[in-house]
Amino acid sequence: MSNKIKATKMVIIVLVYYLVTLFAAGFFGLIQPKTGIPTEVIQLTQFGPTFGVVIVMLLFRRHSLHIASGFRFNSNILRRLLIVLASIVFVFAIAIGWYRIWGVSVDFVHPSDLSNPFWLIIIAQFIGAAGEEFGWRCFLQPFLQTRLKVLSASLIVGLLWGIWHVGIFSEGFMFAGLFILSTVSMSVFLGELLSRGKGNHLMLAVSFHALMNLGMLLLFDEENGNVFAMAALAGVVTILALSFLLFRWRTKSDKFPRKGGHDYSVISRK
Repeated sequence: MSNKIKATKMVIIVLVYYLVTLFAAGFFGLIQPKTGIPTEVIQLTQFGPTFGVVIVMLLFRRHSLHIASGFRFNSNILRRLLIVLASIVFVFAIAIGWYRIWGVSVDFVHPSDLSNPFWLIIIAQFIGAAGEEFGWRCFLQPFLQTRLKVLSASLIVGLLWGIWHVGIFSEGFMFAGLFILSTVSMSVFLGELLSRGKGNHLMLAVSFHALMNLGMLLLFDEENGNVFAMAALAGVVTILALSFLLFRWRTKSDKFPRKGGHDYSVISRK
């Protein structure tokens, strides 16, 4: 992004985006029961961030805002997709191991026992994840990185992303705190992963997000307010984020620059 937006204007744009995203998600959540679409398949609230991006682009069209949502597939993206897959395996393998150490049974749900066809759920989960990530990782993350370093931007996005799931607060502050820790950790991991993604944020972020959701659907019952399940997931993704940060910091001198703002190959809004 060539034109650095002033700090005050950035705060205004982020605030408008966040408020629109919150209200849009709330509205979509209210109308979902009337549509007959099962929440097990997809939650319409996930399209709130995309709606927020659309409104911001319309209101601030003079500021040449950008969206890092490229779809180029090359060896660089393939390597990062493999990192995503390995990370998903790591998260759930360690979480399951944690369950066994404490003698807690994993609440595994076989795909055939779900109320809807699993193939439909898989497709819908990727679509829903795209609805979220188009806002969080394709717009907000690179937008913040015009003035902030990757880690700082990731922490802010993760915090806003977590609080945006307002329903978590009905499960108590312990559960909500663990959930927000998990979103901040996942945001840090994704921020570092995408910092050299050359604008291909959507493919990588959606893959990680959707696979995490599918894994949680089949293996854990944190959606029911299970604090132990949420603690296990939050703990493992925090380890994942810290490990990835350590690796990136050790190799930054010859591979990864600390600032991510100039590493994005983005699609400008005409």
